[in-house]
Amino acid sequence: MQGNGVRIAITLALLVLCGFYLYPTAQNYYYSRQLDELEGEAKQEYRNEHQQAIQEARANSLKLGLDLLGGMSVTLEVQVAQFLSELAEDTDAAFEKALQAARQRAQGGGDQSLINLFVEAFEQQNPDARLARYFRSPSAGIDRRSSNEDVAEYLRTQADQAVGRAVDIVRRRVNQYGVSEPSIQRQGSQRISVEMPGIENAQRIRELLRGTARLEFRLMGDPQQLAGAMEQIVSYYEGYQGPGADTLRRSEVPAQLPSAAGDTTGAPADTTGAPADTASAGQGTRLGGQSAPPPGQSPPQRQQQGGTRLNQQQQPQQPGAPDTGAGTSLQGGEGSAGGPTNPLTARMRVMPRGPSVRVGQVAASDTAAVRAMLSKPEVQRMLPSGVELLYGSSPAGQNPQGEEIFTLYGARANAEMLGEVVDESSVAFTQNTNEPYASITMNSEGARTWSRLTAANVNKRVAIVLDNAVVSAPNITERIPGGRTRITGVSRTEAEDLVTVLNAGALPAPVEIVEERTVGPSLGQQSIQAGLTSVLVGLLIVALFMILYYRTAGVVADLALFLNLVIILGILAGFNATLTLPGIAGIVLTIGMAVDANVLIFDRIREEQNAGKTLVASIDAGYSRALSAILDANVTTFFVGAILYSFGVGPVRGFAVTLMAGILSSMFTAIIVTHVVFDYMVKERSMEVSYG
Repeated sequence: MQGNGVRIAITLALLVLCGFYLYPTAQNYYYSRQLDELEGEAKQEYRNEHQQAIQEARANSLKLGLDLLGGMSVTLEVQVAQFLSELAEDTDAAFEKALQAARQRAQGGGDQSLINLFVEAFEQQNPDARLARYFRSPSAGIDRRSSNEDVAEYLRTQADQAVGRAVDIVRRRVNQYGVSEPSIQRQGSQRISVEMPGIENAQRIRELLRGTARLEFRLMGDPQQLAGAMEQIVSYYEGYQGPGADTLRRSEVPAQLPSAAGDTTGAPADTTGAPADTASAGQGTRLGGQSAPPPGQSPPQRQQQGGTRLNQQQQPQQPGAPDTGAGTSLQGGEGSAGGPTNPLTARMRVMPRGPSVRVGQVAASDTAAVRAMLSKPEVQRMLPSGVELLYGSSPAGQNPQGEEIFTLYGARANAEMLGEVVDESSVAFTQNTNEPYASITMNSEGARTWSRLTAANVNKRVAIVLDNAVVSAPNITERIPGGRTRITGVSRTEAEDLVTVLNAGALPAPVEIVEERTVGPSLGQQSIQAGLTSVLVGLLIVALFMILYYRTAGVVADLALFLNLVIILGILAGFNATLTLPGIAGIVLTIGMAVDANVLIFDRIREEQNAGKTLVASIDAGYSRALSAILDANVTTFFVGAILYSFGVGPVRGFAVTLMAGILSSMFTAIIVTHVVFDYMVKERSMEVSYG
């Protein structure tokens, strides 16, 4: 045994180390069982008494993947193409054509980044043009004289930094949401992998992750001009027979949207001009009144506002106040009874001819069609200069059929202020009614700008826009100093989500969810049971086979299998890895690989015994001669595992981790541990060992 001293020391040290890393897992299991057995006050008392120990054990225990624990896995892709459009100082047809070509080539697959594809497409389509006409940055040394290669390098740097900022912002959003032990990693040039265990509200997480959180304060369009423009647009579509007329018109009788007067569905009337919807400087800014993202858009959650008191409660219209919304909508053709010939008014309730910043209301299923009709170039030319139409961020009510309706606003295209002025935001509650709201504090620059903006636009409306959807359009009644803002008319959950995205910051570019997996807690528990069963059944079958076929040597091999499992779990815990369902499959696979190494060794030993060598000499020769074959098989498999880990995502990486850990562990137990045991049995105890 003198030559085995180092082997024994290494084995014992490794087992102690594995025990050290697995002890928190055992603790966590113990505390979980104790809590499951308790109820009510006793459970809470036990949790309070052992709070620190429970938290430490949970933090240091072996992590379970989403497929075992339950939760949500999302892969986000940063929209670099849109980032380029926003980064450019100006764009034209040549720019858009090159960008579109780059998009199409990127969707076709390949390793090239979208930046390289864009530069390549632009140079092919415009051999004599320079990218510097679109992109300039004095700090980066990019001016009119810069070469395309210099601009391309600048764009690559900016895009890389944008993706890096997006990772940080997503991490802050997830952490502020309160997810326990999330995993957020960058994948490739423009993708982000997010894993969040224990998630129950998947839709809320989707909105939290993909919302750009671009906050804007815009002045509304002139109500008189908007009213005149809408009359022109309605007239344009009266008896419309242009392209797609049959598709735009409904063949069935249109569902009637609620009118502002006499609506029995609970949809709010258009009270844009009501005195309740005003701004004053009394109690901190309050911007209320909301609408929700129409289908086809994905603004994060309820959006926000700012002001000292901009309160948009739905109250009866006061006499003499403009923009009441009362009366009938404009209708074209023969009216709803006879089948409308106006495709616009068939899908949209146009607000009354009186001046209003609210131009209409649209059922949720019609928002895309109405947006398409109002986006036609000839229709856009009818709108007041510098004005665009935006949907509200949340429903304004429901029609008699129970379908949500959304308000359409006319707002200036250019923002007066951006969300960068927001210094701090938090959830608070009103003293009298205990209603939640998002409280916003602007920085000094924002406070000055807000004060000037409100002072110069008294009795005008300001739109609070988040991700191109209007949160509210309150009326300014006086200058608002101090830069304090309230966002009212939201639930507590919506206020919390709003504060989360504001505090985390706006994404530098939009992100899209390109892959999503959600596993419920019950399915996760079933996966755990199935995984444990597969491991135990696999171990039992292999152990019985080894004992029946190799007799004494099989018992030693089974001991090595047990140690192999302990070491694998210890490696995973020590490197803070996550055990997933594919990872359990990797463990089962390595059990077979560990036995395969023992089979090679045992057969070599039998061959040496059949050649007339002693048992001691046969053991030494068997291990020596089987070593090269074992190393070849395991090293090549380890390289495959490393490749899977490097280029794989999600479940593939989980499988690769346990595969590599299992290979290292199985080689150690098969070559080192069993050799030490056989040496002890034969050389020290002079025992007879049967190899079948």
